[in-house]
Amino acid sequence: MSNPLADVEKFLEETPPFDLLDPELRHRAAAAVEAVYRRTGSVLLEVGDHNETLYVIRRGAVEAHDRHGNFVDRYGEGESFGLQSLLTGKPVRFRITMIEDGLVWMMPRRAFDELRAKSSEFGTYYLRSLEERLIAALQPRNSSGQTLFMTPMGELVRSEPIVVTPQTTIAEAARSMSRNGVSSVLVNDGNRVRGIVTDRDLRNRVLAEGRNPEEPVAAIMTADPLTLDASSPVLEGILAMAGRGIHHLPLTRDQQVVGMVTTRDLMTLQTQHPLYLAAQVQKAGSIEALVKVCRQVPKLFELMLASGMRAEQVPKVLTTINDAVTRRLIGLAQQQLGPPPAPFAWLVFGSQARAEQSIKTDQDNGLVYADDAPPGADAWFAALARIVCDGLDACGYPYCPGKIMATTPEWRQPLAGWLQHFRNWAAVPDPGAVLRISIFFDLRAVHGDAPLAEQIRQALGECGTGSGKGVFIAALARQAAGYDVPLGFFRRFVLASKGEHRETLEIKASGLMPLTDLVRVRALEAGVTVPGTQARIAEMLEAGRLSRRDADRLSGAHLLLAGLRVRLHAEQVRRGEEPHNHLDPRTISHAERAALREAFLVIREAQRGLILDFPR
Repeated sequence: MSNPLADVEKFLEETPPFDLLDPELRHRAAAAVEAVYRRTGSVLLEVGDHNETLYVIRRGAVEAHDRHGNFVDRYGEGESFGLQSLLTGKPVRFRITMIEDGLVWMMPRRAFDELRAKSSEFGTYYLRSLEERLIAALQPRNSSGQTLFMTPMGELVRSEPIVVTPQTTIAEAARSMSRNGVSSVLVNDGNRVRGIVTDRDLRNRVLAEGRNPEEPVAAIMTADPLTLDASSPVLEGILAMAGRGIHHLPLTRDQQVVGMVTTRDLMTLQTQHPLYLAAQVQKAGSIEALVKVCRQVPKLFELMLASGMRAEQVPKVLTTINDAVTRRLIGLAQQQLGPPPAPFAWLVFGSQARAEQSIKTDQDNGLVYADDAPPGADAWFAALARIVCDGLDACGYPYCPGKIMATTPEWRQPLAGWLQHFRNWAAVPDPGAVLRISIFFDLRAVHGDAPLAEQIRQALGECGTGSGKGVFIAALARQAAGYDVPLGFFRRFVLASKGEHRETLEIKASGLMPLTDLVRVRALEAGVTVPGTQARIAEMLEAGRLSRRDADRLSGAHLLLAGLRVRLHAEQVRRGEEPHNHLDPRTISHAERAALREAFLVIREAQRGLILDFPR
């Protein structure tokens, strides 16, 4: 015969925030619970009541309505209600009614207050924002989070950077490096970093070429060097340096340079992880060698999570590797083809542009080149595209099924051709065509001429503000609002009912895609052209186009969904399976299931907003 108290403890052990309690406190919580059965239509709380009870739904569902009868929310198994009145002592704001026969657990204020007093984690759970709860659902217990992968780059800085002006002579810059015992100096013009000079530059650009050391240092500097925010994790810095073949990386905070990190600094970190994979990418002398390096990516993918890196941060690292592979292939292609006939930029779209890739991803890319390219230039760029796209496929990034690649002439154009694309889409938008080309509104250049890419970005922003804005944005909005969110009437997951993946959720198609699309619509409407979902949310918040509440909820839902997908793929890779996006909710914790339901509700709420703003 089952022990009723043990059954209550078992359920609480899987229900947030009771899962945060130690066993003794959880036992006391279980003993304090009174179970009551209520039928459909029963009113558990009325507006204006004085509430002294925490309610937890064991089975069934309830709805909340305000004093005017307006629907507010619905709660299901494992969820609590009556919290605001219990925590503040104020009268109940919403009528709570059973909408399904069920069992409700009731805990008196005395026991609730005792748990809050003895467990700070339990107490603060109810005060945290939805965004924090969504993200916390992914965090491993008893993890410090301060692993090698997550160590901020800024912690490696030991002194302020040595700075000279563009007019400083080469000789004086060299003496400054010698006096300070450093291997590089930054060249600043006011507060702006104009360039960097390293000891390698002194060897290769001064001594080897017999330059006059009294020339200004601007003559030999590397202009507009790559910088990284000091809060960026170590792995991101290693990938960035190795992917570009550089040995010195200036770090910034609030757009001001605060220090310099070198490859030697990174080499001093003791690790057993394959952190130097990106360095091997840069050194690969052939496509065959590059393919061998890329075979290590799945192992790196596993180790990133095993070493404590937060799951939702892994996509950015995987994208950085993809960027490094792409740039190396372009370099190998130019060794074969010779210098380009005109300035160009290699563009990426979709998840790579957003830096939101997982281990399973195909190609989405294009190429833009200068309008004054000489006759026959496209043949050179077509050859470049073929080498790079074939190389990406060999390295584990399959061809795009829809042929959105630089090998397709439509997506390999001079600048005027790309600008015409955007003008056509914005001016006379066909709703069907808009949906087919929505991927191009996640766009980023990974290599090449920065001004070309910037003009593409500007044209992209104008699509949301041109003469056809209404039809154009409305078509994208209807697409984003048209996804089915897999939640039933009682907040239960709607799972696949047949096929190989029955009893699962398609977490990308049901969660990440609709969320990404609806944020893209809002960003395009606001003229925000950064490609990443999190960056779009942040910019819209700063511009006053999103409230803090909406921004936090969208951000938290996105981080949760991305993290769950990464963990799902990591487990599939570990088992030697082909990665897919079908998540069995029984394989994740009760807290994660609760958070996943909240994320789907956030998406559904945002979709309703689109429907109201863009009615048919």
